[in-house]
Amino acid sequence: TLAVAKFTGFVTEGEVERQKDALLTSLAIDGVEIDVPHASPVPHVIFQYNPPYTLPVLRRNEIGIPVRMTEDEEEEVVDSVKLSLEWAVANDGEEEKEAN
Repeated sequence: TLAVAKFTGFVTEGEVERQKDALLTSLAIDGVEIDVPHASPVPHVIFQYNPPYTLPVLRRNEIGIPVRMTEDEEEEVVDSVKLSLEWAVANDGEEEKEAN
């Protein structure tokens, strides 16, 4: 699972470090555990969504850091997947009725 933060501007080495530090600080404040062995460097991934000629203020970027989910969060994900499957089955049945 990734914790992700959005930011604008150009993706430079300095900006990535600044955004990574900000995200790590936010995660620490919220008590989120990072999914990295103790004393290992924290990996990150950068997502860039705009062509290079986009104005910096309009650029959309994201930085992601791996985090561990608690058991409660894992249960919520499982429950939401089950609910999504139930909705998909219910919607399929409605579509078949409408087709007839």
